[in-house]
Amino acid sequence: MEEQAYNEKWSFVVKWITVILLVVLFFVIVIPWSIWNEEKYYQDLCHWKMTNLWHAQRLYHDLRKEYNPNLRETLQFIDQVRDSVLADSMYVREQRINFNNEWIKIFVPPYWHEDFDTSFANSYSAQDTSEEIIYTALVPNDQTGLIDTMYLNRIRDRWMYTDTLWDGRIIDTSVEMRIERVMKYDRYNLVDSLLICPLVKEMYTATLSEDSLLTIYCPTRGGVEFRRYYFFAFSDTGHGHIQDGKRSWQ
Repeated sequence: MEEQAYNEKWSFVVKWITVILLVVLFFVIVIPWSIWNEEKYYQDLCHWKMTNLWHAQRLYHDLRKEYNPNLRETLQFIDQVRDSVLADSMYVREQRINFNNEWIKIFVPPYWHEDFDTSFANSYSAQDTSEEIIYTALVPNDQTGLIDTMYLNRIRDRWMYTDTLWDGRIIDTSVEMRIERVMKYDRYNLVDSLLICPLVKEMYTATLSEDSLLTIYCPTRGGVEFRRYYFFAFSDTGHGHIQDGKRSWQ
């Protein structure tokens, strides 16, 4: 009886040890995986913000033919120019703008606003449904001597049926529904949060060299490390930089 009780006791202990080891194994696998996902999330978000800051500098350069290492001022400036274009569609080429109580000469390239709108937007695929009016026409065929039936789009083929030399005759009109896939853009605003690294909550910095080479740096240079759950660490070697449009992470 004593030997049986002894065996049952150790069997109970072994079962609990097994359960504890399985739980530990679970956490050893899951926690590092969640930390890696977290590192990837902050890295991608930081790279996205830095890319936006570079686009802002690129658009600023189009306007003033120079870069501005003041990142906040750059965002505010190009945003104000975009507002001016919205207010006046003829606000292109040689213009003046009042920024920080100072009149500044700028050159707004044609379609600059379209570059702005697509640079600071999330693209997505969508379907557009439109109505098209189709004319059924009878047109003499000089080669065969017969009458051909043609289908003409009211807009695209206007050049044909409005020509005074056209000898066809429209006999019917119909409406067709046209569905096509298009690329659309969901714009977002140039808010101050774009200036701050999401991981360390510090501002990005930019430097301008003597040969006008602009570099945007993330404040995580040198790497950062945080403790997670006592036994693990969130470790990041840094999110890199963008120099003259070239991304260090590529």
